[in-house]
Amino acid sequence: MIKAKKLVEIVQTVFPKNIWLPALSIILGALMWSISINGILVHHKLLSGGVSGLALVIYYLLPKLSIGLMVFLMNIPIFIMGWTMISGKFFAFSLLGMASFSFFLTVTAWLEIAVENPLLACLFAGVISGVGSGLIFRAGGSGGGTGIIAMVLNRRFSVRVGIVSFLLNSIPLVLGAFLIDLNAALYSIIYVYVSGSVMDQIIASFNERRSVWIISSQSSEICGQILNKLRRGATLLSGKGAYTQSPVEVIYSVISPFELAKLKDLVITADPKAFLIINQTQEVIGKGFDQPASF
Repeated sequence: MIKAKKLVEIVQTVFPKNIWLPALSIILGALMWSISINGILVHHKLLSGGVSGLALVIYYLLPKLSIGLMVFLMNIPIFIMGWTMISGKFFAFSLLGMASFSFFLTVTAWLEIAVENPLLACLFAGVISGVGSGLIFRAGGSGGGTGIIAMVLNRRFSVRVGIVSFLLNSIPLVLGAFLIDLNAALYSIIYVYVSGSVMDQIIASFNERRSVWIISSQSSEICGQILNKLRRGATLLSGKGAYTQSPVEVIYSVISPFELAKLKDLVITADPKAFLIINQTQEVIGKGFDQPASF
């Protein structure tokens, strides 16, 4: 038992939690992404976007070439160009994502998931790849290619990753429409849209928070409950009732969705007449939540 505990301590020292957890998320996401391509798209001769989409177009024209190898080779110049534009951590995680994606594309080339209807195939593949790519982006990496461009735009201009990916992914679809099959390209639009939408939802679900405004005569007691029982911060703002003209303290706090029910109980117990306003917040950066990301 002691040796096992010591081993865990050594692993945590060599591989900190903020490194190996994102790395596992990236590897799992790359596996899911490659399964959607080899298991579904290839067998329906459907297309994808970005570098993998270009690799699929070439593969359909020259079937002897490996999709995984083409993805790897096409990403090399993109990583070289992005070397000075992104942080070392993001570069390393993106390199891991690209290498894992290329590897899994190679080892899952035999896989086939029996989905006969092309529309259902697009939807199913879109959900799988959306979850996979969402896990990769959420961990702070990318699968390479257009993912690097999408992440840079997201962090610099707060442009949603899924929307950027959808625009960049249209390039292989246009090529596929002319060189492969128009119907396949049209079906593939559904896949790309579903994948981007699911990816946005996966990323947002980890960042989602609740901002709350509480107006109560028992503001001091409620603040104490938030600090001690929820372990969350709170800010007291001075206000005045428009009708009564009486001074009042307004509490502002940010919590996770899982803490909302407990907060309601605390507020109602302290003051059944309290006025509670709850807003959905997409992302919170700061102590206790997400830290600012450099790229």
